[in-house]
Amino acid sequence: MNKRLTAAAIVLALGVGGCADAGGEGTTDAGNPAGPPSGAPQVHERWTSCATAGATDGFDATDLSRLDDSFTPAAAVVCLTSPRERFGGGHDLVATEARATDLTELLAALRLPDEPRTDLPCTLEMPFVPWLALLDEHGRWVRPGVPVDACGKPRAEFRVAYAKLHTRPVSSEVVRDLDPNGAAAAGCAPDWKDELTVARRTGGGAAIPDPLPDPGATVKLCLYQVPADQRGSDLPVGAFQSGRRLTPAQWTAIRAELAAAAPGTPCAEQATRFAVLRAGPAWTVVEADGCRQVLLPPGAIRQGSAALAKALSG
Repeated sequence: MNKRLTAAAIVLALGVGGCADAGGEGTTDAGNPAGPPSGAPQVHERWTSCATAGATDGFDATDLSRLDDSFTPAAAVVCLTSPRERFGGGHDLVATEARATDLTELLAALRLPDEPRTDLPCTLEMPFVPWLALLDEHGRWVRPGVPVDACGKPRAEFRVAYAKLHTRPVSSEVVRDLDPNGAAAAGCAPDWKDELTVARRTGGGAAIPDPLPDPGATVKLCLYQVPADQRGSDLPVGAFQSGRRLTPAQWTAIRAELAAAAPGTPCAEQATRFAVLRAGPAWTVVEADGCRQVLLPPGAIRQGSAALAKALSG
């Protein structure tokens, strides 16, 4: 049985797409101030797929020719590209083709005229516009323009009709891996700022540290390496290298070293590798080389030790 989707759920998954630049007199650039092109939408021969049609985002639909009565749609195709959680961790970018046949409300909305443009101020956000094609009973297709409101944004009637459109997925294809280095599968961020470098540069680090997580806490260790082109910069960012959940014995040993760490001494050497220890919302940054210092929440710099560095690599 095919799992049915609703366009409303797709809209929520994608969120609001982009912002339009401000135009003169408070209007936006969304849509075409001069109105859509005259004439009917271009009719293409038999539909093949979203990829063959060159589907990307649909924001240019407000500038396309509007639907008239010269083409009789029998189905709608929606082409979407969105993140999808991968079994076992991580996310893929997936291109999905979905179809709908109950088009009454959608077609009525697509045939509405554009509203006259306003000279009053308009907000800058641009609502999501789908990449939409309409197919007739012979398989020919058009890409209809979307009527706009006084601010050049898709008319509310179209947005409501699209949100209520019931679609059936026809195909889906992974476009690319959004987690190529396995960070998400390990429960880590794909990159992390070298917060110790920032704290030292800005004169921070004197705060009183919060209590460390309990010995029985679940602690995750994420290791990052600073790429060569980031080293020496004011805000180096480390790239994910590896991650693991610490065993109780490992966390006990690391916790003892953190608790015994003395206040950090002046040092300006940047680390090439550092670890982030995460327990719930709190995290601790530990340099594996360089100054070998520790940044404890909410911003206390402490001096690490060789034993701590060894415990992190164990």
